[in-house]
Amino acid sequence: MLDSITRIFSTLSTAAKTAKAIQKVISGVDGDERALLEEIKENAGLCWLATKREVDPKIIIQELQTSEYDRLIKTDFDINRLSRKKIKASERYKGTDLKYFIGKSTYELVISIYDRIKELKRIYRIDPNMQRIRWDVRINNLHKRILLLLEHLKS
Repeated sequence: MLDSITRIFSTLSTAAKTAKAIQKVISGVDGDERALLEEIKENAGLCWLATKREVDPKIIIQELQTSEYDRLIKTDFDINRLSRKKIKASERYKGTDLKYFIGKSTYELVISIYDRIKELKRIYRIDPNMQRIRWDVRINNLHKRILLLLEHLKS
């Protein structure tokens, strides 16, 4: 699974590169945008732990955060303030589940990320030992979406 991430996101292929890139994006914003990006940064770090197989994905699920997103979604915060541009097409996304997001807004990608986090947390809360759920695949898919968001915000 790490192979798919490094193949698609060569410039974000390690936790350190991801942290450095997101910190650069964060340094250019403040207020609510910064708070949301800090939360996304934390979630990206957690995903790296599971993707590199250092930590059981079930432990990561319990630690994923949504509090800033939940707070902002109750206000009139415009998620597209992070970037008004549409997600650009790239050959790297062909044949992956990320191709769906080409031409979509930042809002749609962020909503997708947080919907996945909430779904993971809900399933885990109800039945953490559900056999048919491939926790590692779900964390990997979440991780790819977070990296896509970061790549989008960098451009």
